[in-house]
Amino acid sequence: MFFKSNDINIVVVDDGSSDGTADWITKNYPEISVLNGDGNLWYSASVNMGIKYAFNNFQSDFIMIWENDTYPKNGYFNSLQKIIENWDGNTLICSKLLFRHKPDRIFGMGGIFDRRTGKKELIGWAELDGPKYQKDKEVDWFLGIGVMIHRAIIEDVGYLDEKNFPHYHADADYGLRALNKGYRNVVFHELMLLNDIETTGITHKKDKSFKDFLDSLTSIKSNRNIRRNLIFYRIHTNSILAYLSLIKIYFIYTASFLKWKVLGWFGKEKGAENLN
Repeated sequence: MFFKSNDINIVVVDDGSSDGTADWITKNYPEISVLNGDGNLWYSASVNMGIKYAFNNFQSDFIMIWENDTYPKNGYFNSLQKIIENWDGNTLICSKLLFRHKPDRIFGMGGIFDRRTGKKELIGWAELDGPKYQKDKEVDWFLGIGVMIHRAIIEDVGYLDEKNFPHYHADADYGLRALNKGYRNVVFHELMLLNDIETTGITHKKDKSFKDFLDSLTSIKSNRNIRRNLIFYRIHTNSILAYLSLIKIYFIYTASFLKWKVLGWFGKEKGAENLN
């Protein structure tokens, strides 16, 4: 979704869907611009295509990144309008994500990253929403859903890194790149979105088989893709010790998979908030 003053222009990037989405949008909402990919754009290239189109065709001031598994809570856009009107010229406007199936629980409020130790943490994961999370929070990196970026920041920081991070890690990478340029990533607590993780990547698959587990280590659709994680740590860490954190992540991920696989044999089902 793209904003210019009080004008809103919507651009949908349809990366090779086969369910008639592009035709349906064009027929029912002709004012929406539909861009077609070949099925190989993934997240980063799709977002970049939409941003470039908005700059070239609408001369947009603000760009908002949205996804098809995201639902705004009531009052979202009214709150966003107020934030835009008081924008300080140096901040990336980020949203607070909640689980769609459990809207009282937080999916994430951005994250922290320690370049020396390699500690990368999603803030608020699966915790109950409450006073602790009902205030704005400055973060190291943001979740790439419902994030609004001004044109001047994009022209300075650049576009999403579609080469190194075609799908996962592109948002975290961009947040850290923005920090390096002196900008702030701020999650505004009133900007609440509901995220449907059932449509998100293979890492979030509820009952993974051993094949699913192995695929999650190599697939572009997985945030546990080993190659992409190694690239991320190579770019954003400044100590060899940071890789110990990465080893720990994979140890916990593997142990968790094996634990739930064994418990599943005894009829114990994994809850949605424990999917990762």
